[in-house]
Amino acid sequence: MRPSIPKISVVIPCYNHGEFLKDALQSVLVSDSQDHEIIIVNDGSTDPDTLAVFRELEQAFSDHPKIHIVHRENAGLAAARNCGIHLSRGEYLLPLDADNKIRPHYLSRAIEILDNHPDVGVVYSHARFFGEKEGIWRFPQFDPQRLLLYNHVEACSVCRRQIWADCGGYDPEMKTGYEDWEFWIRVMKKGWLFHLIDEPMFDYRVRNDSMISSCNMPENRLKLIRYICHKHRDIYVENLEYVIPEMNLAILHQEHRVWERDARIRRLEGIIGEKDEALRNIYHSRGWKLLLILYKIRDMIIPLNSRRRDIAANLIRFLWRRA
Repeated sequence: MRPSIPKISVVIPCYNHGEFLKDALQSVLVSDSQDHEIIIVNDGSTDPDTLAVFRELEQAFSDHPKIHIVHRENAGLAAARNCGIHLSRGEYLLPLDADNKIRPHYLSRAIEILDNHPDVGVVYSHARFFGEKEGIWRFPQFDPQRLLLYNHVEACSVCRRQIWADCGGYDPEMKTGYEDWEFWIRVMKKGWLFHLIDEPMFDYRVRNDSMISSCNMPENRLKLIRYICHKHRDIYVENLEYVIPEMNLAILHQEHRVWERDARIRRLEGIIGEKDEALRNIYHSRGWKLLLILYKIRDMIIPLNSRRRDIAANLIRFLWRRA
């Protein structure tokens, strides 16, 4: 008998991140909502340790009705998500990167919101950093125009399956990143509302070698943003009077931060220079030379562990203060 259709499908693409995959999976298994299925997509991993993790999971969950593992040739994160979603059956979808984790209440809260608000298409939340950085990653309330400037809806957001189907899924051409940003622009253009849960609902692992670090490199970022602007030229042209001033204001703020940073550096350099000059004056002073002479005399005539050595040190300090 075919299992009933789950309320939500959690899709976990994984490419050589086997060391984190079990944590991501476990975070879903302990969710307070059990009306879900989990699709894990091995996107052509080549790392031996990751492949070993997949073998272990396949053995451990071979008969599990809610966990499905699929292997495919490497085609990038967007294509791996599409693959997992295509094989899933849930009414709602949650893409979860293999190196992140969700909080126990995330699924139930998102399901409740989507069930009760048919005009809401996407539920997103704040996140808690872990790994190489700690703290809360806060996102603003959704703003359609702001979305044209930068992505303020993380990929780990719950959306309706209908949205994914109507928008044609994630763009598989965007293999170096920002595929979620481009997807949200398409969702926004279709008129769906975004709902922010005002608390952290997932844990975002910060790594220096993460995909976001790569796509934020200037040359990659330039190509990706050009691609997005070209693909959505219509809406960028419609909002040109907003985009250009806001971009110029952002550049001005960045220049101001750079100026403040340079000013702080110059102040620090001045303080250090003043201290260096003071130290040079002390080093060349007659008192400093006398101090060195007194210490040399002490070391020659007084044994190292002698009490007289302490008395001599106190005497030298007294003479130094008087010099």
